[in-house]
Amino acid sequence: MPRPLRLLAAALACAAALAAAACGGDSGGGDLTEGLTPAEVLERSAEEAAALESFRIALDAEGSVEFPPGSEAVGGLLRGPLELSGEGPVAPPDRASIDVRVSVSGLPLQVNVTRVGDAVYLGALGQDFQLTVSPEQVALLDLGALYPSLVNWVAEPEQAGEEEVGGAPTVRIRGAIDPGRAEAELAPFLGEGLRPTGSVEAWVGTEDLVPRRVRLEARGEGRGVREADIGLTATLSDFGADVSIEAPAGARRLDPEQLGALIGG
Repeated sequence: MPRPLRLLAAALACAAALAAAACGGDSGGGDLTEGLTPAEVLERSAEEAAALESFRIALDAEGSVEFPPGSEAVGGLLRGPLELSGEGPVAPPDRASIDVRVSVSGLPLQVNVTRVGDAVYLGALGQDFQLTVSPEQVALLDLGALYPSLVNWVAEPEQAGEEEVGGAPTVRIRGAIDPGRAEAELAPFLGEGLRPTGSVEAWVGTEDLVPRRVRLEARGEGRGVREADIGLTATLSDFGADVSIEAPAGARRLDPEQLGALIGG
């Protein structure tokens, strides 16, 4: 083959190789869940969730919680049906600011709950308060751990379909709650003996294994909680966005025992 033709052939071969690499090397549209078991999808998505530096969370919850005698400060406030929705930015592990709309026993409330480090703040009725709560109670507001914790409760997960969430393709994984795993994680906060039953569903992005939504349906009773029946949905978005979460200036200290009086309960 004459030299010019050999050079042309080599150039065409290189171009073809580059084109093939460009077409085959773009994994942005690929399905990373392919070949994984449902349990492996949950495990990988929990790892991705734990690595998120920031995200936005939207919460919706409904149900009821009954506390035993001696829990009047909280039990009296939460007596009756509970409906809650909220949304705001999260910067794990210890920063979050959630605007919450809640209806307790038919009484509508709108508050802001902010965590900065080891402090929790409540904004209500045009005032800001720093709640005097224990480190264990502060830890409940680690919203970065919500998804990994819930999917860790799942026993024998199964694929339950595919859907779009927030424009992203996802695979839906569903499984029953393992009461033993759930009790082990809840015991530091609600006491031993609460062994919830129910289910957890997770919607995991097929292109990046990042969770987009998780749904909990749980019922249980124990020494720390007389009876609970809760449905909770958390939807995640705006991954990696710049967020600024600061403690409110001039917040007054408030004991949780005073919460009922604050909202007129």
